[in-house]
Amino acid sequence: MSENYRNNGLLPEEAVFDRDTAPRRGSAPVENGGLPFSPTDDEAEAQYSNVLQGKPLHGLIASSTAHGNIQLNAVTHEGTMQSEGVLITIDEEAIQDISAQTFKVLILLLTAATIQLPRANAITAEAINKGRKIQIPLAKYMEACRIKDAKAARTQLNEAIKALYAFSLEWDEVVYEKPEGKSRKVKTTKHHRMRISDHTITQEEGNPVRRGVAEFSLSFDMAEYLSGSYIMPYPDALLSINTHYHPYSIPLGWKLCALQNMNFGTARANTTTVNTLLSAAKGIPRYSALAQRGNIYDRLIYPFDRDLAALVEAGVLSTYWYYDDSGERIEGGYYKGGKYTESGKLALLSYTKFSALHVHYELKNYPDQTPRIEAKSKRIKAAISRRKAAKKKAEENRDGAQ
Repeated sequence: MSENYRNNGLLPEEAVFDRDTAPRRGSAPVENGGLPFSPTDDEAEAQYSNVLQGKPLHGLIASSTAHGNIQLNAVTHEGTMQSEGVLITIDEEAIQDISAQTFKVLILLLTAATIQLPRANAITAEAINKGRKIQIPLAKYMEACRIKDAKAARTQLNEAIKALYAFSLEWDEVVYEKPEGKSRKVKTTKHHRMRISDHTITQEEGNPVRRGVAEFSLSFDMAEYLSGSYIMPYPDALLSINTHYHPYSIPLGWKLCALQNMNFGTARANTTTVNTLLSAAKGIPRYSALAQRGNIYDRLIYPFDRDLAALVEAGVLSTYWYYDDSGERIEGGYYKGGKYTESGKLALLSYTKFSALHVHYELKNYPDQTPRIEAKSKRIKAAISRRKAAKKKAEENRDGAQ
C-alpha cells in the first residue's frame, strides 16, 4: 500500500477523515508541516492527497480557463457557461469580480474541502454537516501556494470564498440504482441543481478570513453529492503552479489525474490524446477560432505544451511526450533541458493532426492502486457468481414446477 498519501496541510489534522481505501501517510512525522515539498528539489518525493471527484467538479475545473466566455442572460442577468455537460450559473452581482485568479483559488478551496467529507459508506446528515464546514489557515495556504504576501493571500481567499456562493451548478448524470422491491440495479438519469456554498457561512460579518483562518461551508446538497463520489489521488504540487503564467496547467493536471485514476491497471493507463486534454482546457482556441485568425502554433500548440511542461517543472509529471497513430514520437516544441524549443515536427502540425496526437504521461510517484483494483475485481466476481447462482436457482424452480 502506497506511502505517498498525506494531508496537504490546508486542513486541520483533526478534520481529516480516515478512509479505508484511501490510506494516508502513517504516524511518522511529515516534513514541512504536511505541505508539498519544493518542486525545485530533485530529491523531493511527490505527495498526494485524497480528493473526491465528480461531474460538477470536472465541469467547473474545465471552465476555469474560459471565464471570459461567460454569457449574460438577458432576462435574469445571470452569467452562464456550459462545460463538460455542466451548466454553470453565476449571480449577476458577482460576474465582474470573477477573474482567472479567483477561479484558481475557488477550485483550490473545493479540492481542499473534499478531503474533509465523509466516505460514501459513512454518509449521515451529522457527518456531512461536520465535514462541509471548512477551515483553512492563512499560513498554510500561503506555504502551499508559494505566496509571500499575507495581504495578497487574504485578498485572494476573500474574493474566492465570496464568489463560491454566486455559483450554481446544474447537470444530468446517469446512475445505476436499485428500485424499491427490486433485486437488481437499473440505469436511470438523475438531474441535479445546487449552489456550491452556503450564504450564511461565506457572508458572515462580510469577511470570510478572520484571525488568520479562512472559513466557508459547502451547501448540504453539494457536500452530500461529493461524499458519494469517487476518490482520486491529487498531487499537492499542483497547488504551487502560477496560473498567471500557466493558466491551463491545473485543469490539464486534474484531467490527467482523473484519467489515471480511471485507467490504472489497464492498457489505457498513462496514455491519452491531445483532443481529450483540450476538453479540459476550455480557454484554448478550437478549430473555428483558429480558422478565422490562424497562427495555430502560437495560439494552440505552444500554450498547450507550455502548460503540460509546467507540470513536469512543478513535479506533478515525471515526463510526457507525443506520438502519432503509427507510434512515431513527435519531437520538438516540448520542455527539454530547462527551455522550450520551437524546432521539430510539432511546430509544423495542422490543428487536425495536432489534436489527433497521443500523449504518453507519467505522474511522479503515483500511489499504487493495486489493492483498490484487486478489491474491485473481487466485488465484480462475487456479483457475477451471485447472479449465476440466482439464475440457476430460478431455472431449477421453473423445471420443478413443470
